[in-house]
Amino acid sequence: MSENPVAHVDLGAIAHNLGCVKERLAPGVQAMAMVKADGYGHGIVPVARRLAAAGATWFGAATPGEARALRAAGLDQGVLLLSPVTDAAVITELCELNVALVATDAASVDAYLAADLPRPLRLHLKVDTGMGRLGLPWGRSAEVATKIAGERRLELEGVWTHFTDADTPSRDATLAQLEAFELALAALARHGVDVPLRHTANSAATLAYPEAHYDMVRPGIVLYGHYPSEAVAAVEPRLRPAMRLSAPVTFVKPVGAGTGVSYGRLWRAPADTRLATVRIGYADGYPRLLTGVGWASVRGVRCEVVGRVCMDQLLLDVGAAADVRVGDRATLWGGDGPDAEALAQAIGTVSYELLTRLMPRVEREYSG
Repeated sequence: MSENPVAHVDLGAIAHNLGCVKERLAPGVQAMAMVKADGYGHGIVPVARRLAAAGATWFGAATPGEARALRAAGLDQGVLLLSPVTDAAVITELCELNVALVATDAASVDAYLAADLPRPLRLHLKVDTGMGRLGLPWGRSAEVATKIAGERRLELEGVWTHFTDADTPSRDATLAQLEAFELALAALARHGVDVPLRHTANSAATLAYPEAHYDMVRPGIVLYGHYPSEAVAAVEPRLRPAMRLSAPVTFVKPVGAGTGVSYGRLWRAPADTRLATVRIGYADGYPRLLTGVGWASVRGVRCEVVGRVCMDQLLLDVGAAADVRVGDRATLWGGDGPDAEALAQAIGTVSYELLTRLMPRVEREYSG
């Protein structure tokens, strides 16, 4: 067993979760699997290969490097880079790799046309229906779509948007965004612009809004066995978390009542107990905010994180687990440890952040 922190990734669980998604899709609707942020911390290439085998026909990437990694791995599914590119050399390279890029406005289209394009560049037009990050208001979408359609070096392959509130119980905002998207589609149709791929549905909408599926859905966090919200979890309860995070116990010692430990000695033992030092800290991506909040499972026993989480280590109160010894492994989340979503909620964040903040010295170990 490794001496380092390890993220144990169950690729079979990821394939199972994609299967749960695909069961909800009408025939012909494709799945673009989000593998950005190193496959949500699970490892972009092993995850993408398993998802491809399970039926994903597209992948979503956030950076040129992620798109390159997918192509270098020999994956020939569609790849969409979710944010625009401005460097001409990078545009040329991505075009050579047959990566689809995002058109956000007329200026982005001009940047693409200024590059050397060895083949028609595949573009997906982003319509901003409320997210506010990227894209055109629906009323201007036809203008840019017509510009793209009129250029022989460009191919308008898709049109898409992104929801702000699909994970909440209220449906009002999402339905308003869908209405704006439909107006954009109608405007394109009036201008004679045909777009093969229409896509709007993130994880939440994929599960909760079948009317948002169109030609393709873009599941992300649900592929890794976690939910955008409790409301969405109620819709599809079969997902299986794919990651278990563990780290080795490196030192065990008894401490007396009143003993303070770690920086600032914020925690003092309320009674005689035993402490275990574990080789993981905030430099590995285990949040410092989990000081006094987190817990881990050691030998099947719940052990609280005590004292401040340090850069490379943390302390557990293992008084209730009498047999703990050096070389045991603590499960920080997943498996018989805490749920990543519960930990995230306890510190005011989301499971996405916990999963994606794991640093390179956390090894990945794959099964399934």
